[in-house]
Amino acid sequence: MKNTLLLITFLFSLNCFSQISHGGTPLSKTKTFTTSPPQHILSTVNTASLIAEDNITDQHKDIPWRFGVEQNVQLNLNNSGVWETLNNGDRVWRLEIKSPNALSLNLNFNAFNLPKGASFFVFNKNQTLGAFTSENNKANNLFSTSPLKGESVILEYYEPANVVGQGIIQINSVVHGYRDFFKQLKAFGSSGSCNVNAICDSTFWEHEIRSAVMLLTSGNTRFCSGALITNVPQDGTPFVLTADHCGAQANNIFMFNYQSPTCNPVLDGPITQTISGCTVRASDSPSDFALVELSSVPPASYNVFYAGWSNVNTPPTSATGIHFPSGDIKKISHDTDPLIESGYYSAGIDHWEVLDWNSGTTEGGSSGSPLYDQNHRVVGQLHGGDAACNNDDFDFYGKFSYSWATDSDTTKQLKHWLDPNNTGTNIMDGYDPNGIALTNDAVLLNISNITAFVCGDSITPKITIRNHGSANLTSLNIHYELDALGVNQFNWNGNLPSFGVDSIILPTMYIPSGNHSFRAFCTNPNSTTDQNPLNDSTQVNFTSNANPTFATLHLNTDNFGGETSWEIRDANGATYLTSPGYASVNGGEQLTESLCLYDSCFTLVLKDSYGDGFCCAFGSGSMYLVNNFGDTIAQTTTFNSDSISFPFCISTTGINELSPKDFNIFPNPSKGVITINTSSNNLFDVQVYNVLGKLIYNKNGNNKSTTIDLSSINKGIYIVSILIDNKRISKRIIIN
Repeated sequence: MKNTLLLITFLFSLNCFSQISHGGTPLSKTKTFTTSPPQHILSTVNTASLIAEDNITDQHKDIPWRFGVEQNVQLNLNNSGVWETLNNGDRVWRLEIKSPNALSLNLNFNAFNLPKGASFFVFNKNQTLGAFTSENNKANNLFSTSPLKGESVILEYYEPANVVGQGIIQINSVVHGYRDFFKQLKAFGSSGSCNVNAICDSTFWEHEIRSAVMLLTSGNTRFCSGALITNVPQDGTPFVLTADHCGAQANNIFMFNYQSPTCNPVLDGPITQTISGCTVRASDSPSDFALVELSSVPPASYNVFYAGWSNVNTPPTSATGIHFPSGDIKKISHDTDPLIESGYYSAGIDHWEVLDWNSGTTEGGSSGSPLYDQNHRVVGQLHGGDAACNNDDFDFYGKFSYSWATDSDTTKQLKHWLDPNNTGTNIMDGYDPNGIALTNDAVLLNISNITAFVCGDSITPKITIRNHGSANLTSLNIHYELDALGVNQFNWNGNLPSFGVDSIILPTMYIPSGNHSFRAFCTNPNSTTDQNPLNDSTQVNFTSNANPTFATLHLNTDNFGGETSWEIRDANGATYLTSPGYASVNGGEQLTESLCLYDSCFTLVLKDSYGDGFCCAFGSGSMYLVNNFGDTIAQTTTFNSDSISFPFCISTTGINELSPKDFNIFPNPSKGVITINTSSNNLFDVQVYNVLGKLIYNKNGNNKSTTIDLSSINKGIYIVSILIDNKRISKRIIIN
């Protein structure tokens, strides 16, 4: 009954090898041979049954997203293909492999070792992979190739006369791609419409976007996500962080830069920048992490970036994920709210919970993708969750800080591998192995300490800057203004290395109630012109309540507190406050929330994302709302739907919803014509609200008594509120 979908997808390998191509052209494309390569035709794949399975498993993010199925073979240089000897004694071996109706083919080799001078290509009319040479050999003799579009491929091996007979090539499986890896079905363009192409957010996230990597796993038939991360020495060791649940194999493919080259139009990305193989250095299930070392360092042409990280166990104030949902091109997601410490669908301390993405989401294929904090440092990797384009649900990320050294076993921790010299480093900023193009580039990274709703009459903004230049950043002018009322300047001095981060607390600013905008920008890094002005400014919009009246919400969740949320709507039905979000905790939680309100009428809407409320077999829940005088103004112990509403009014001089001596309505229930009597001789104002908190009726009342006609409104429950003697009083009525 409860929504316990997990998450995502797949991954990598134990000992693998580089698939970096060395260029060149197959000899058969420039030379005519006397014979055509023999064709090895595989049996037909029954895709209907596979797709029927996928229709179920695609709904569960903890099951790797599948695009192909392995066909087992044993094809080698001795039992298949054809050899042809050239005039100079060199030899060429060729073989065509066909899997009828395949949308793509990729190959797994259980024996692969080339002598010096030899070369190997895999190609068809759509694309060529290679040349692969002796530089692609690995100690375990394994190899694999990324998918090629089409139902057939040609293998060509060239062997010089001086090394004749020394080459070893054996294919042990062919992956028949029955869902389009490249374009239509579930790859390019297949993820949910709310996803944001990563390239569109490159102004502030250009470096981290270059860290993201797509992984093929499970016999290279499934997808996962990961990130290239730096170690403390920043020596370029190619570590990739991903999820443990994705699984580990010996011949998986790591694909870089699968992304649209432009924000608009959106285009498919390249799939040729790959590395085949890795060694799993560490993994553990509690925080669901795996750290692998690639078999080869990504070449300069891949233009990769090694992401920074933080092992500090402090909840990030915001979060960003970069990933490949459903095998689509690279996407980016943002959550502007603080993260919550959690377990995985339970109480615990080994995960961060993203309560609700503000932009984008995650899907199958996103598993293992990095979670970045507000300082652009990795703080976890995706384990699972229920987030999707059509909901406001959560995701769980295994904590980087928990994975760091909770287990003393070096094969179950990050610390031994990322801090090999035991320096005690807790945070690392990113590393660009290709050098930094700009000398002076300061980034105004973010503005914090200002929430979307400020309770009070002041703000104390916090500005975070980052150095994207190759020169150390030693000085910077920071400008800021509130509501365009005049620019102030703060002169920063320090010594930030490349990708270093620093924060500045600005002076407190006093604000009236209402809507506001705070803007900040930076100039003159190192007393010179900033070479990239596009990342120099940012702005936050917020609403403030300078004269608050408080109410207290007491909420007991059931065993699935992550499904529970609430919002406060004002008299016009607009959302005024929203819940911070709650973790899914076995046994429920007892929560107390202070609501920052003002003298008026509101509606509390209690919601359950699964639609079954809190009750019954999943633990008992309850709610009661108390005003600033200690009076209970709303409560329930029965809630078994997707939402329930509670109108209420609040005042600094007190609220009394059921006070016959001050305020009497009759008849109640009524057909719409009601009389209101008060104990005061003064005039009073009458307002009537529906259960959504929307004002539907307003008039002035006579001394002590007045009659109003509501017979034209729909049947239902309403709240009548009067303002008399500077005191607001309210009562529920039923129109039948």
